[in-house]
Amino acid sequence: MVQIKEIKELLPSFLKDSKNLLVSVLDLEGEVIHSNSKFREFFSLGSLARPFFFELFNEYQREEIEPLISELIGRPNDMVRYSQSHFNSLLSWEFSVMKNTEGDFLGILGVGSVKDESEYLSNELGYKVSVDSDIYFQMNNDWEIQFANTHAELFFGTSATGFINKKIWQVFPDPKIYEYALHFKKAKETDAITVIDGFLSESGRWYKIIIHPRICWMDIYFKDVSEVQLLGNELGRLDLTLDSILNNSDQSYILMSQDLRIMRFNDLASEQLRKYAGKDLKEGQKFLQFLLPGLEEKVLANLEEIIGGKKLSFEQSIYLVDSGEERFFRHDFYPITNLNKKVIGFVYSNKDIHDSYSAFAKMTEQNDMLKEILYSQSTVLRSPLSSILGLLELVDKKQLDRENQKYLSYLKVLAEDLDQIIRKNTKTVNESDSF
Repeated sequence: MVQIKEIKELLPSFLKDSKNLLVSVLDLEGEVIHSNSKFREFFSLGSLARPFFFELFNEYQREEIEPLISELIGRPNDMVRYSQSHFNSLLSWEFSVMKNTEGDFLGILGVGSVKDESEYLSNELGYKVSVDSDIYFQMNNDWEIQFANTHAELFFGTSATGFINKKIWQVFPDPKIYEYALHFKKAKETDAITVIDGFLSESGRWYKIIIHPRICWMDIYFKDVSEVQLLGNELGRLDLTLDSILNNSDQSYILMSQDLRIMRFNDLASEQLRKYAGKDLKEGQKFLQFLLPGLEEKVLANLEEIIGGKKLSFEQSIYLVDSGEERFFRHDFYPITNLNKKVIGFVYSNKDIHDSYSAFAKMTEQNDMLKEILYSQSTVLRSPLSSILGLLELVDKKQLDRENQKYLSYLKVLAEDLDQIIRKNTKTVNESDSF
């Protein structure tokens, strides 16, 4: 009891109260006579427990660590370092002899730092792997399951007592285990972290399977990626649909990110830029570097409004750089928004309306000609016709014989009919939107 009291007094507070370091003091037989709360928490020990330190190591590691500690007792001024693998953690231990102020032996002080292997794996793989959220179990060199978390119990469909110490082939809940066995064996032989993708038909779930070979066992993680896989498949289908729409359109399209970098374009846009500007469209490049000839002034003048999410539409010619050939296009800029109406990108599209514009111009020209003809009919012809009608009124019928009176009556009726036709055409022109 006096010895433990001395140990507590001699241990610095940064070790006793450490939240990161595992601290233990062993007697000559290897019994843990004192430890801090981090040590007891890590090894799931009760506050009064005094286990034998070497029992916290697996059989292989125990054969290595016991001789090292024994040698240290004979060399009290030395320090021994040892790396212990414990489930999904790697512990770096430093052992030294602990003495009182008189130089008497008090015990072997062990200070260990913990490195989370799942954190190491996450850094190696580039995505998060976790014992807390993923299915996790360990197999020894005989392919027997030695440890499993609660997610693994749900995965295997039974409590851990139903599959611990049993070979993986006997208890795995899907026939695909024989396919995975080849990857397990290869990872063990090469001592390399291995990642494979798998679909388990029994559960209908997609998994990313991470195999992490260790000295005496193998860590296995099954990371459920069903939602990501389904989303990826859905996005793949959407991509195909979008490509089909873009490349079957009679308009050229360029899709941009929020910082105006080109994300996607259709074949028509690519061909158009090559033809009119002699450039090749490239994803990831700034859109402003690929403006069609003649659009620079218009786009730059309205750039703030475009970025602000306002739609911009205008008609403007594009000229071939080499020949100066002119084609008339309609240009549109409009924003892409998410479900929250936030602008996340932009679309530029244009359509060649040169032929329809020319046809419209020709139709306008013909329309003007018709207007002129109708104007002549209603104005130029009307004037002499009015004079004729006036003169007919002045003719003295009494001076005409019966035959000529008959012809005069015919002439007057015809002139009046012509007058009505001209009036009707004039009214039609004035009331029509066609001209």
